[in-house]
Amino acid sequence: MAIGDIIVGLDIGVSKVSCVIGQVNKFSEIEVIGYGLSNNSGIKRGQILDYERVGQSIKDAVNSAEQISELSVNSAYVNIKGMNVRIEKVVMESEVEKPNDGMTVNDIYNLYTKIQISTRLERDEQIIDILPYAYIVNGRIYKEEPIGAFCKTFQMEVEVVIARGDYIVGIQKALKYADLKIDGLILETLATSNIILMPEEKQNGVLMLDVGGGHTDISVYRKDRLEFYTTLPVGGDHITNDIALTFDISTDEAEKLKRQYNLALVSMITNNHEVKLTSKTVGQNDVIKCSEIVQVIEARIKEIYQLVRRMLQEKGMTTAVSTVVLTGQGISNIVGVEDLAKRTLKINQVRICSPKLINVIKPQHTTVYGMVRYISGLGLSKHVNSDVQIVTEPNFKDKILEGFTNFKEKFFSSKKKKNKKQL
Repeated sequence: MAIGDIIVGLDIGVSKVSCVIGQVNKFSEIEVIGYGLSNNSGIKRGQILDYERVGQSIKDAVNSAEQISELSVNSAYVNIKGMNVRIEKVVMESEVEKPNDGMTVNDIYNLYTKIQISTRLERDEQIIDILPYAYIVNGRIYKEEPIGAFCKTFQMEVEVVIARGDYIVGIQKALKYADLKIDGLILETLATSNIILMPEEKQNGVLMLDVGGGHTDISVYRKDRLEFYTTLPVGGDHITNDIALTFDISTDEAEKLKRQYNLALVSMITNNHEVKLTSKTVGQNDVIKCSEIVQVIEARIKEIYQLVRRMLQEKGMTTAVSTVVLTGQGISNIVGVEDLAKRTLKINQVRICSPKLINVIKPQHTTVYGMVRYISGLGLSKHVNSDVQIVTEPNFKDKILEGFTNFKEKFFSSKKKKNKKQL
């Protein structure tokens, strides 16, 4: 990345679309110069059902970011979740074109091409990313691209990220409504972990649970690499729906109750007072105990944890995890989720992460900000710039002169008409 390079990221979620425009500053760090947020209702269970509605949500978020940054955005990177991808581990060797001159970016690019050609794909699948974890040169292991190393051959250990073709087509259709092109698809966990997890956690073994409105992303990192990643189609919105169905009330009232009695454990209640409800079918007031609401919240969160633990057991990952990190807007604001996680997941170290981002106002921008930072850190062999244009607005002086010119034209035009009438 060079100073001034610009990256545009889009987080397309079930309930919202977030956009962040980042620029590389003189310290080689990402500086947020634009951000936008809009509601989204065109996605259900990971599938885009209404391309035009999603496209409009994208457009609204991007327009807000454009106004702040004074840029016109033509392309963007987009997030993709675990339910739409699979990951394949590959180790491949390649020759260096000019061994006496040292390894070049082109040598690494050629190996990327070989990996793409040799990877077996199912019908409609596409490779969206290749994640290098190690470069092996003359028996030595490098984490960074060993540009300039003298060798005849080298190996690269990578994970190939493969996405469903129908999902990519859906994203392309939605972006077409917003007049945008795709720079690339970014695995969401890579973006989130980039700002959520500590280096020692990723090295020692960590389970990251990113609970959103409609989904829960499950990621396991160990030895600084992604060991396991998938997505559950359940999130914070399901708690709201559970409350609404259990007590026969509207979704809006259920959401208010969830926020008001945001406890993950019934045992944490100190005053089990009565709560009046308005039935959506009868229109009459019902009275329940607040503990009944918390029971519904606890049951759903516990179920999420139980599903996660079952997955870890099936994949033999339970011993690989020493820490759990909870993030996302789905449950991280509910009091007691850490204690419930310790009891259910049988892991003692649990923490909640709600990062405060510089120049980013809302926590809903966490994922997309992580995307922009992740993209900026990609190696030299990958193109990362987004297509943007500077919007040139007329300055104050130009506006005054333009107004004066329009006034003169109207004044003399009306005067000519008046003279013609007198003649």
